[in-house]
Amino acid sequence: MLTINDEDRIEVSDRMNGTSNVAILDERAIAAAMPAPNVANLNVTKSSKVHIGPKFVSVTQNVQNAEMIKGRFLGLELVSSKRARRLRCCVVVFISWALIVTIGLMIYIIYVTQPTQMRLDIGLNETWYLRRVDWDAMPSRHDDYLNLPVENVIIGHSAANYCIQRNICIDQMRIIQQYHFRSNWNDIGPNFLVAGNGDIFEGRGANILGTMIRGMNGRSISIMFIGNYVVNQTDPLQFEHTQILVDRLVEIGVLRPDYVLRGQCQIEELTIPPGPNVMNKMSFFPHWDPKGLNACMPG
Repeated sequence: MLTINDEDRIEVSDRMNGTSNVAILDERAIAAAMPAPNVANLNVTKSSKVHIGPKFVSVTQNVQNAEMIKGRFLGLELVSSKRARRLRCCVVVFISWALIVTIGLMIYIIYVTQPTQMRLDIGLNETWYLRRVDWDAMPSRHDDYLNLPVENVIIGHSAANYCIQRNICIDQMRIIQQYHFRSNWNDIGPNFLVAGNGDIFEGRGANILGTMIRGMNGRSISIMFIGNYVVNQTDPLQFEHTQILVDRLVEIGVLRPDYVLRGQCQIEELTIPPGPNVMNKMSFFPHWDPKGLNACMPG
């Protein structure tokens, strides 16, 4: 006979052969004796609890925890995978825009805020025209650029270092540059220099602010005849090559077509440069303006 009492015990009576045997079993013992169910797949829809075997499992809590772990991204907790995908998309878009802005700022800093001008090569390919590299010029300390085109050409002289042989003139160019460095200039002073044999040397260059006459440097191309032309005599090649140089500067937009050419002494009164031997031949230049000629000292 089987009876189930209030304490969930089961009594088993066997009255066979005049004997009485009673076995008391509780629920846990029965559960332990039962084989565990083999569940391969379980699909649950619209149910908060599922009874599998002897225990109740809260499906809602487990699913919620799993989704929260999957949706945890950049410190945010998401419940649904759909929201997670939306957030990831937003993050990707944000990072992409951040990279674009960063790259744009780098380009701006490198190419906009930094000086983009360089020393202009005037493209004069004559055997008598020597660029800075040809005479081994030292790098300038700093370059300021002209606002082109300018309207003046000013001719002066170095008052020393006269030369007519190219190798000696190259040495004199280095000496002049070193002297100007010692004078706390940023580079050799004039834009171009003319040797006694007609060779023309690139000084600061066509678009760099030169140093010759205070107040006029920003509006002028300065050309210095190497030597002291109170005593040194000129060569026609000096004037011919200088005019070819000036014409080239007009062609490339460094000089205005209506530029004015003058000697240094015509602007700085009671001074000598470029010396009487140069001033006596200034009429060779078609754009020479004789105004102020009487202020030039004879030497």
